Amino acid sequence: MKTKPILIVAALAFVIGCGIFITACKTAKKTKKAAIIAFLKHFDANIKAGKTKAALTCFEDGQNKAANKKLIKLLAGKSGPDSKGKALFKVDLDIDAVGIDFTNPQAVVAVIPAKFKHDSLPDAASHINFTLHKVAGETYKIVGVKADDFASDYALYQNKVINATVPETDLYSPETLAAFKVAKQLQTKYDSVLWFQHVDKKAWYFVIKGKITDNYYWEYRDEYANEKTKKSDFKMGLVNPDLKEVIPVEYDLVHNIGGTIDSLIEVEKGGKKGFYDMAGKLVVPVSYDMVLPLSDGDNIGLLNSGSDFFYLKKDLTLSEKIVDFKIAEVLPKVKHYNEDYTLSDKTTRNLMEYNSRDRFTSLVVSPSYLVEWNILDKFINLQNPLRKFVEDESGEGEGSGSIAVSYDGTGNKEEGSWFESIFHSVVDDYLGSRASLYQTKNVLVIDKKQNKVFSFQGTNYFGGGEGGGTISGTCNENSLKAINDSLFEFKTTSIFSQELLDTNTYMNEAPYYYYLQIKGGKLVPLATARKFPTQFVKLDDSYLRGCYMVTKYNSKSGKSIDATFDRLTPEILQVMKNEIYASYNYKFKNERWNDIFRYKFNQQDTVMHDNVDDSLTVVDKYNIEWINSKLKIKKAATLALR
Repeated sequence: MKTKPILIVAALAFVIGCGIFITACKTAKKTKKAAIIAFLKHFDANIKAGKTKAALTCFEDGQNKAANKKLIKLLAGKSGPDSKGKALFKVDLDIDAVGIDFTNPQAVVAVIPAKFKHDSLPDAASHINFTLHKVAGETYKIVGVKADDFASDYALYQNKVINATVPETDLYSPETLAAFKVAKQLQTKYDSVLWFQHVDKKAWYFVIKGKITDNYYWEYRDEYANEKTKKSDFKMGLVNPDLKEVIPVEYDLVHNIGGTIDSLIEVEKGGKKGFYDMAGKLVVPVSYDMVLPLSDGDNIGLLNSGSDFFYLKKDLTLSEKIVDFKIAEVLPKVKHYNEDYTLSDKTTRNLMEYNSRDRFTSLVVSPSYLVEWNILDKFINLQNPLRKFVEDESGEGEGSGSIAVSYDGTGNKEEGSWFESIFHSVVDDYLGSRASLYQTKNVLVIDKKQNKVFSFQGTNYFGGGEGGGTISGTCNENSLKAINDSLFEFKTTSIFSQELLDTNTYMNEAPYYYYLQIKGGKLVPLATARKFPTQFVKLDDSYLRGCYMVTKYNSKSGKSIDATFDRLTPEILQVMKNEIYASYNYKFKNERWNDIFRYKFNQQDTVMHDNVDDSLTVVDKYNIEWINSKLKIKKAATLALR
């Protein structure tokens, strides 16, 4: 989101103020820290006393209530991570050692050290992050929880407890125990055996030489790219059931056997891809930028190197360079391109397991093209039927119950169009999390002029809570429009949970507009905190059309009624307009509007402004006037709406 001029002035004033009154600023920070610690100790005391209802009052009311209850029960030792199994060990929070980040005074982050304890094991450390805001005086509420690391550490320690207290024959299948034994023998020759995969009831071993770090399975993601943590440094190979090294230990990654193309093994090195067969023959040199599996008669793969394309034949020979190649014509023949499919332990062939007793999931190393297209994560953890997870003690388990990819149609196929688009939805049934179902939307842009595919994956959840959920299906819009050669508008039905002026009415689902730029061969979204498309483009009547689901709550009956509209209503237009003002911390005359946008753009301590007209951009001013024209509001009366 662009920094607004009025905020820059406020920030400078704050810095100058602290420069002159540095002692006063430090004293104020100490006072705030003491108040926060007192609040957290009150929360922890309720946890230790088992007063879960009292602990719940420390959270802001809202859509995370179920997730917050789950967390409280876990911290209090009343349940496992999914609220079904029983807790296997004790969790202690060390409030005195809390770290507090005041970078954003309106959303203070408290990092609380946690310790896991069990009589059979040494203690283990973790942490949990609470985002706090001040509600009145020195009273705080928890408005956000970041528990990713905590959940991962909890699951790891839980597995250690299970391994320490349950006989291994009650936990692992005979195939798994046999593979553990062979993997231990192989570690005399290799630095580690990461995984083993069962093919026709025989285990294949993924071996490495070098060092692997604890964050290996997510260090490839963009959000971790700039972290200063030590990265893994190793090479990988593959050993067959006869303990023969069929793929030399010289690759960055070896994929599941048959995971991309049947009976072949995709490998990666320095960003290039290739294939081995199961006998250890290099059938496709590791020199291609992209490899795509095909269902196209004699052609089982499409290989791309720079601007050149080749076919991989059924007999594993390579074609000559394809003349007059048009990628848009071949893509419909790519595996999973325009079809629904589900990943789960029931649909995955040739199960792959971790060579670790601390991980109970199975593993899929996704085909490189699905990772590059932002449809699947590189590493996917699913349930593992070969490891007998103790459900009565630990609940549903770890990883994902399933990942469902839905084909949502194509667009821009008009004759003469320089690009086409295709849409997918991905629903991850992630077990043991604060939310259960996480849905994302994916768009592929096929550039016919350059024979390139660009991709983007984004959330479709813009509610006030954490996590997600799935859209109802009543509205299911997906479209792509080119603003120019390098900027696209991606419109997709999303969950808004946006309050309207009527306190009993909210907009549940609506189209969200992503604005995507082509940068470095990727589609990158322009940053915005607004829900409506008012920041980057001048609106016209086409933006009136769309599918909107509005929910009205009847306080007398306690029931909610959904209504669907095919265009923007006056009530939604009011919110759209006032969101522009709210993004500049405008102080509305009607307190209801301040309540609607509180904690989105402003907090309890945010400096609010009686007039923000000088901060409005040309696009903002145009869109405000456009909305006024639709609401038939004359200029002299515009303040009444605010």
